[in-house]
Amino acid sequence: MTEMATDVGKADPQTGVLVARAKPTVARARRKRHRTRSSKPLPEPITVAEAEAKKMRTVNPAQYYRQNLGQLGFGDPEHALVQTIKELTDNSLDATEAMGVLPEITVKLTATAKRYEVITNKTKEGSVRTFPIFRVSVEDNGCGVVRSKVAKAFGKVLYGSKFFSFKQSRGQQGLGVHAAIIYAQLTSLEPATIVTKTETDPAGYKVELKIDTEKNAPVVISSGEAPFDRVHGTRVDLMVAGDYTEKVESFIKEMSLANPHADLRFKVKAATGQDQRVLHFKRATDVLPPQPKEIRPHLLSMEPGALLEMKSNDACCRTAKQFLVKHFVRISGGKALYLLKKARIAPQAPPKDIDVEALLKAAREGDIMRPPLDVLSPIGEEALRHSLKRIYPDAEFIASTSREPWSYRGVPFQVEVGAAYGGQSVSNDCATSKETIFKSKIVRLGNKCPLIYDSKDCLLYKVVKEINWRNYKIPQDEGNPPAAPLVVVVSLISTKVPYIVPGKFAVAYHEEIREQLRLALQTLGRMIYGYISHRQRQEHEQHRQSIFQIYAKEVAKDLSVLAEKDEQLLLNGLLESVKHKKPKKVAPPEPPKVEITATENVELKVEPKVETRVETRPVVETKPVAAPPQKKVEKGQHTLDAFFG
Repeated sequence: MTEMATDVGKADPQTGVLVARAKPTVARARRKRHRTRSSKPLPEPITVAEAEAKKMRTVNPAQYYRQNLGQLGFGDPEHALVQTIKELTDNSLDATEAMGVLPEITVKLTATAKRYEVITNKTKEGSVRTFPIFRVSVEDNGCGVVRSKVAKAFGKVLYGSKFFSFKQSRGQQGLGVHAAIIYAQLTSLEPATIVTKTETDPAGYKVELKIDTEKNAPVVISSGEAPFDRVHGTRVDLMVAGDYTEKVESFIKEMSLANPHADLRFKVKAATGQDQRVLHFKRATDVLPPQPKEIRPHLLSMEPGALLEMKSNDACCRTAKQFLVKHFVRISGGKALYLLKKARIAPQAPPKDIDVEALLKAAREGDIMRPPLDVLSPIGEEALRHSLKRIYPDAEFIASTSREPWSYRGVPFQVEVGAAYGGQSVSNDCATSKETIFKSKIVRLGNKCPLIYDSKDCLLYKVVKEINWRNYKIPQDEGNPPAAPLVVVVSLISTKVPYIVPGKFAVAYHEEIREQLRLALQTLGRMIYGYISHRQRQEHEQHRQSIFQIYAKEVAKDLSVLAEKDEQLLLNGLLESVKHKKPKKVAPPEPPKVEITATENVELKVEPKVETRVETRPVVETKPVAAPPQKKVEKGQHTLDAFFG
């Protein structure tokens, strides 16, 4: 007999009496669940699209760049060491310029005993390559970082002020230092150490942190006060895996070349058993470059989609006219009315009603003034020459030139070029295929920062190759840089340098930039042509004299016998006669004077020109003045006395 249990159920609707109901036992409950499960239909197989949809989720920038560090220059240890120094020094120079002080930057690079292994099958030694872990420390005298912002400024990707500022600066996205910290914690497992001090802080503030790439948030390990020797500034210490090559010192040299107002110290210990070496690049000038100015965007620099989002999200302007005047440069009230009328947009319409395509078309046809071009901070022609002279002290010829500021798509930019020709220091920097065949070095600068990779994809490098340097007496193979001991510096400064990738290695193509750069390089080529031509004339003269000197002694010896004069005196006279002298200019002879004599008892009167009456004038006789008798020039005889005076 099956056991039953009673339970109080619901009341009977007719009698109102509570009806007891049977409560099934555990065994019956299990059988019921089994029947229920078996009665459900089996789920149908999901589609590929549904399977992919289940995998979708949001990716934050820290996660993305952790897996794509190669786009930022941290793809392998050989490039990562240089890129780490580059990003830290960029921030230091920007901080000193914001403070308005002459930069004093110290870069320390120390190899540690810790190693980093990379698996590969391309080496003869085996499938594992090991690289040392370097401690990279960069200290500056910049403005420092406010204590409450240190963690986010260094621990959250794409957090900063540069991305929202339309102003010339070395960094543009705020990715560099965060990428270096992510690379450091991936390779060495060590946190970043930041010590900073503002001018109002009594002491330095030290923070040790890592970046949580899953949340894109800083993980502060420790924080507190710490000593800092400078009045204000920042020091960042990272432990990164790297491979020390000559590229590191080359980058430091180019950084000093691009910033002649900076005092740069580089202390390096490339291996654990080596002594520390110090490279000190003193500043070439004590004059600060002009401060770059922040400007509003130009209407011609806007993409249609960006302008659409801008007018849709605007919350401070009531009318379309106010929107144009407030958010864009070179748009006055009258120009805004003209553009809106041409685009058939009511000036009093709200910004969200603006027809983006019609407005941009009217702007392209409306002859809008270029953006203000005095917002840039160039190196300067004189400062660039001093910087080249400091780096290449024995160069035979140094020159620099620049173009006037211009704009591409509403973005102001300026081009500067310089060159150092000849000399041992220049030859040492240039690659050689043979002993006498050189390959010139091209130094590319973007906002005063060296571009050290991807030269073949860079517009600055391509334009240098396009110039026909043979027209300026510089040897060149077809489609290659000049084949001479020559260092060419190409600098582009702009409020927005059009880099190809976020790592800031190469400049993208723009016709306006290419044209200004081509004209600047042609001007530089003419300067080099003038120097080479002058040097060739000197060499030709020296060669001519050297040939004469070969026979001068024998000629002087024979002449001394014939003329019975001192041989050394004759030799000196012969050598003096072959020196190249420009002929003196002979003044043209003066015309003969004419005397005017009047007849007796007749006075000469000068009538005013206003008189129209005709009068009888006295007869005036003119007598030419007799020329002085010319001496008869006797034909000189070909004698030694006549030759030597």
